[in-house]
Order: sequence, then structure tokens, then C-alpha cells
Amino acid sequence: MSLSRNPAPEKCAKCGACTTVCPVYQVTGKESHTARGRLHLFTLLENNASRAYADILSQCLLCGACSDACPRGIDIPAKIRNARHDLPDLAGPLHFKKLLTKKALSSPNLLEGLGTLHKNLLAKLPKESGLRKVLPFHGISEKEENHNFPSLHESEALPDAQLSYFAGCMASYLVPEIQSATLQLAERATGSPPAIPADQSCCGLASYSSGDLKEARKLAQRNITAFADSALPILTSCASCYSHLSNYPELFADDPDWSDAATQFASRLYEFSSFFLDNLEELPFAENQATADIFYHDPCHLRFSQKKTITPPRSLIKAATGHSPLELPHGPQCCGNGGLFSLAHGDLSRQILQPLIHEISELSACQVVTTCSGCLLQLMKGKKSGSMQTKVRHLSILLNDLLK
Repeated sequence: MSLSRNPAPEKCAKCGACTTVCPVYQVTGKESHTARGRLHLFTLLENNASRAYADILSQCLLCGACSDACPRGIDIPAKIRNARHDLPDLAGPLHFKKLLTKKALSSPNLLEGLGTLHKNLLAKLPKESGLRKVLPFHGISEKEENHNFPSLHESEALPDAQLSYFAGCMASYLVPEIQSATLQLAERATGSPPAIPADQSCCGLASYSSGDLKEARKLAQRNITAFADSALPILTSCASCYSHLSNYPELFADDPDWSDAATQFASRLYEFSSFFLDNLEELPFAENQATADIFYHDPCHLRFSQKKTITPPRSLIKAATGHSPLELPHGPQCCGNGGLFSLAHGDLSRQILQPLIHEISELSACQVVTTCSGCLLQLMKGKKSGSMQTKVRHLSILLNDLLK
């Protein structure tokens, strides 16, 4: 993947492989919503300073399904991000964010969620957090509102730590049970509490996806610096954070001052399920658990990544419960969150979500688990809509409950 500013299609053969896997195209049937259509559009526009152009660029989840299916290996999400960044002032990153906000504010369903937010949540959420771009339109439960959010400073210096932890915004500020469960699991696996650098920040994925590379690099530099005091492995409980943190070397590919540090940082990262699968012997899961009928939702950031992390979470669930997780009849599906996408295009997001919710309901699963913060929020929305009665949880919470 390259941060080259040229969004030209290069080797696109217009074969249409991308059309068969694009979640947005499956809902709308519009050619402009396919990777093929957008790449072709790039070559036709002489003046891309239009709001219509920006709108087309915003109607992409950046899920990576198109690149995964592309026989020529074109990194379409990178080209979309670059095009968003390169829009001139009229429709540049600032306008793009305004466009997203304007669309969100025009949706009564999204606005309704604003009334459920607690003042203290927004007061505690850092200004640079990507959750600020999305959370005000999801709402949170009364139970979640009343939590005392943990302070990262409490665990900053732990001399016996064998692991460090990148908490991410959701585990730190919205659902602290994720952080608590992950830390307990990690302590069982390594024999000591993980270190949590206090100066870590939002991973920067929301800024990166919107085309704001300046903000994305600033947040990346802060995180690289925060974890530079040790060489410990870095565990994160969020699949999207893991995906973006792994991309830091590409973010600084043209910056000699930060390139090496970004590469070293990325080399220390550990994906959640892979880490605990590697440390199974240290995790005393109780035997004969009555925990069959669990459905694991694959985050797009894991199943379409270069490492394709698909098997580890399933193996981990089977090891913990004695049962393989349930599978959808047509294979894994995108939930339609896409971070800023769900904010800008709520109707499209819900249309993509509904078939997934229906199929999960047909499975009669007792629990739905995932490791992506965005997917977790989206699945919770599906549950709150009344379409699904299944409990939605982060995988860390399930695993921690299963420990002896």
C-alpha cells in the first residue's frame, strides 16, 4: 500500500470482481459505489472540487473486500483515502468532515441518540478521540453511563510487566469492562499486570480514513512515543485499532525521522485472539462450560488484512468453551459500520446491517462476540432496534467469564 497522491486506476481490468463483494453495492446497485466505478471516475474528472465527488468518496466503508477480491491486487482503500486527502479546499478533508456531520444531523434516528448521552462521558473522552466523531449518534445505556472510568496513569509503571496494553477509546471510555477483562486475562497469561502507558491516545483510524493525514500522523507519533520506553509486546483488544496501528510504518514511509520508530512499534503489536491462543496453557478455562451456540463476528479489518486473522479467534473460542462457534450459511458478512461511514450514511449502514442481524437471529445464538469496537457498536445498535435478542459482547468479556 502506498500513500502516493495519484488515485489513477493503474492496472484495473474492469473485471467486476469487486462488485460481487462490495457491501454498499449489494444494497444500492450503483456502479459509482463499486471500486471499479470509482477508479474509472478518477480518470474522467478534470475538476474534482465538487460536493457530489466528495459524496461518492464518502460512500465507501474502506472494508477492504474489493482489494481482497481484486485479481490484480489493487489497494483500492488506499486510493480512496488518498483521493479524500487530495480534494481541494472546496471539498477537502475539512469539507468532507462537515459533509459527514451535515448528513448525520439530518437523520432523526441519529439525533435521537444524542439525548441519551451523559455529560460526563463526553467530558472524559479526549478531544482527539475518534469516538467523538461517531459516539454522539449511537447513544449508550444507563449502566454504561454510570461507570467510573479507569485512569491509565494507575498502571503506567509496572517493573515486572511482560506485556504492554494499548487500550483504545472504547475500552477506556465507553465500555471499560473490555479493558478490565483484557487486563485480567493478560495477567493470567503472563503472570504480571500489563503496563499501560499513560500518554497513549486514539489510534487515529478515524482521521486517517477521512483523509486527514496530518491529524493521523500526530496521533501516531504520540502513541509511538508513549510506548517507546520499553520493548514489551503491545496487545490491543480492538481489531480496528490493531489494524491501523500495524499501518503506522506506511503512514511514515516517506518520513525518515519517524519511519524506523514506526516500524519498530508495529513489530511489537499482538492481535488479541492470536496472543491468547499462543498463551492457552496459562489460561485455566473451566471444563464443561454450558456455552455452546456462540457466534463470532469477523471484523473486516481482520479478515481482509494481509495476515487474514480468521482462524485464531475461532480456535480460541473452541478451546475456552469446548465448542466451535456458529457460522453464517453464506460466510462472514460486513456489519456496515465503517466508522465515519455509519455517521454519514446511516440508512445505508442500517441496510447493510439488517441481513446480518437476520441471519444471526436465525442461528439462535446465545451470544454474539467480536473484537472490533466499531462492529460492537453496530451490533449493539441492531440489538437495541429490537431485531435481535442475542447478547452482544466483546470476546475478552466472554473469555474472562470462563476462567476458573
